[in-house]
Amino acid sequence: MTQTSTDADIAATPVDMAIKTDARSATQNEPAPPLVLKPWTNRLPDSIRADQLLSDQALKIPPEIVAGLIHQGTKVVLGGSSKAGKSWLLLYLALCVATGTKFLRWPAQKGPVLYLNLEILAPFIKARLQVLVNHCNLEAPTNLQILNLRGLITDFDGLVQEIIQQVENQNYSMIIIDPIYKLMAGRSENTAGGVGALCVELERLAERTGAVVVYAHHFSKGRQTKKKAIDRLSGSGVYGRDADSMILLTDHTQSRCFTVDLILRNLPPQDSFVVEWKYPVMVERIDLEPEGEEEAREDKRAHQMLSLIQNEPLTTGDWEEAAQQAGIPHATFFRIKTRLQDAGHIIRDRWDKTWSQASAPTQPN
Repeated sequence: MTQTSTDADIAATPVDMAIKTDARSATQNEPAPPLVLKPWTNRLPDSIRADQLLSDQALKIPPEIVAGLIHQGTKVVLGGSSKAGKSWLLLYLALCVATGTKFLRWPAQKGPVLYLNLEILAPFIKARLQVLVNHCNLEAPTNLQILNLRGLITDFDGLVQEIIQQVENQNYSMIIIDPIYKLMAGRSENTAGGVGALCVELERLAERTGAVVVYAHHFSKGRQTKKKAIDRLSGSGVYGRDADSMILLTDHTQSRCFTVDLILRNLPPQDSFVVEWKYPVMVERIDLEPEGEEEAREDKRAHQMLSLIQNEPLTTGDWEEAAQQAGIPHATFFRIKTRLQDAGHIIRDRWDKTWSQASAPTQPN
């Protein structure tokens, strides 16, 4: 039987049509009455005294959707080089939150997720989701909504307004936008003004829906390990400075591996670590040393190694063992030992074959 379009279907916008899924019942597919948005005002809120702020028991830190990494209601950017697997990782993140399963090394709190797919054709996003569900041995998630918008986005401001209207009262824990550059049509990602306007809309989406907004963005060209982690995203620096959490995947010298750097505004700092792309997910490689901001990282390791022989000379074997206990891998130890020896910072006793710090040079008069 041929299905005819109803008046409601004809009147619906592309977003209205895309947000409907086969998982919903026939009654749920009927157009919902429009939501009444909260009015916006230009009036500033009243200031509050510090003692009143500190005694406000109703003011609570939002829950962590991904423990130690992501708070609800915040903004998060996943950055990496082109074709680094960002879309796979974001879809995996969506699945982990929707099912309450572990994401990489962090536990996830189960909650509804909306995934805005702006780039990948719907049949391929379906295939990817099926591969992930099978790999993770999960049931088809009912807590995850996919909104396929490839070729439909022309006005981000209008998109945000429509999304807010449709999901404001649905209590999403997370909204994922992949990728963000698709929303910059007609705007320059190299200007603070254009990117700033986009970030304001992302913030409005987070504030009005209560969800954490996560988006993918690509790195600039060039060798990324020579840059500070926060400066690796392409375009305006506003991208990095606006986000509450940054998850950055930088190419590692080991094939198919990436150093994961974290920049967290509202959570304690965490050490960088290495993951490997093992289709269809990233897995942690505890045997590999993170790379990035190379000079600062090498200097830190060199100071650690010097401190190990500060009070007592050690043989090469004992020194390396102590270094490994401090988290310095074998190859890194010998590279830095050679550097310290060449610079005259360490000396080796010919008789007992131990290493010690060189005496500080005499200062000229």
